[in-house]
Amino acid sequence: MQMLQMVFQGLLNLGAAVFLPIVLFIIGLIVGMKPGKAFSSALTLGVAFVGINLLISYMGETVGGAFTTIVKHTHTTLKYIDMGWAPALGLAWQWPYAFLMFPVQIGINVIMLLIGKTDCLNVDMWNVGNKVFTAFLVTCACNNVIIGFIVAIIQIIAELKNADYTKYQILELTGVPSVGMPHCMFLSNIFFYPISSLLDKIMPETKPLNAQEIRNKIGIFGENHIIGFIMGTVIGLVAKQGSAALLLGVQTGTALTLFPMVSQLFMTALTPISEAASDWVKKKFPGRELIIGLDWPILAGNPEIWVAIIFTIPVALIFSLILPNNTALVLGNLMNVCVCAPLFLAMRGDILKMTIISWIWCPILSYAASEMGPLLTNLAKTAGSYNTNITWWGCDIAEIRFALYEAARGNVIGVACVVGIVILGVVYFKKFAPEREKAAKERLGITD
Repeated sequence: MQMLQMVFQGLLNLGAAVFLPIVLFIIGLIVGMKPGKAFSSALTLGVAFVGINLLISYMGETVGGAFTTIVKHTHTTLKYIDMGWAPALGLAWQWPYAFLMFPVQIGINVIMLLIGKTDCLNVDMWNVGNKVFTAFLVTCACNNVIIGFIVAIIQIIAELKNADYTKYQILELTGVPSVGMPHCMFLSNIFFYPISSLLDKIMPETKPLNAQEIRNKIGIFGENHIIGFIMGTVIGLVAKQGSAALLLGVQTGTALTLFPMVSQLFMTALTPISEAASDWVKKKFPGRELIIGLDWPILAGNPEIWVAIIFTIPVALIFSLILPNNTALVLGNLMNVCVCAPLFLAMRGDILKMTIISWIWCPILSYAASEMGPLLTNLAKTAGSYNTNITWWGCDIAEIRFALYEAARGNVIGVACVVGIVILGVVYFKKFAPEREKAAKERLGITD
């Protein structure tokens, strides 16, 4: 166990921006790319990850900082402070059984590839921490490590199957070929796809309010930098920043302008490797088509995600302050990617629908964070990491983890919720996911 922990801790310490390019470089060599070209593509992927993370941090410091100022003026006394996703997953690695999840995920992925149950090669080892987090929560609830790992294994399988159904949707929305999304946050589309279909029936004649449609309607006021400037300036004025509100406007406009530019690097990096991998698979395994499983940032260049996130921040803060029995204050995870990124796929970039559902999800995220507060605080204090009460608002698949935790505790309502989620999951994988993928393929004009 200790040797395994040392090996994988070393890999983890490299960070996604180093570890994933190494994996992609090795894959490139295996599928026959020239070393120089494979290295260039892999390094470009690392640059893209660093660029996206810098912009997300930049948005958190500027826009998030302004909202934090607003919260401080409310003098809230909420017990648990949201520390964001990075510290939360960092804490998950303090769990004694955490490093067993690496071989478990790799083994399941390899077996499913060999028996033809998935076409996704998940190279996103960085997000093994999400399976660790799920297993940790369930184990805390029922005091049974085996059950915790069983639930995590189900999550791994569901993520891979979900990645199989996102290839053409991602290609349609981003232009990046042969890529799937085995990140757990996209399992929230078990709920979002049916809601999307319902909204389509309620508003059948409504055109999608995406960034391009906004540009068509209002001209330059629909440009990314103009939208960002207006939103940032308004936020700065509400935060009583005075003339500095104009600087916040420019900073927000800068972020929304640079996101699509940096996102193009993912296509530059992945297209050569995807094409080489596709040719290699066709030769070695006729009839199969390999897709590369990556993290969500390949979607980050789409401004619809960031507009929905910014619109959600004040609503999330208001819910944190007014919800009865809520004990969690959203702070570190104000950039609510875990909901808005999967909503981008589910709503096909419709900003109005994305924002509405994101608002509806805020209470769920608050109560889930309240439930996790004691567990994370206890783990942090045991590990000697923090001496304050902490939690994770905006937890990936918070609604599913919340239900699993309550069910594992023996809560009848939690058990009922898990049963409902399983039923929704079956309908999603049997009906909604295949239909969406088929429709995306038809819109792209792709035929078998």
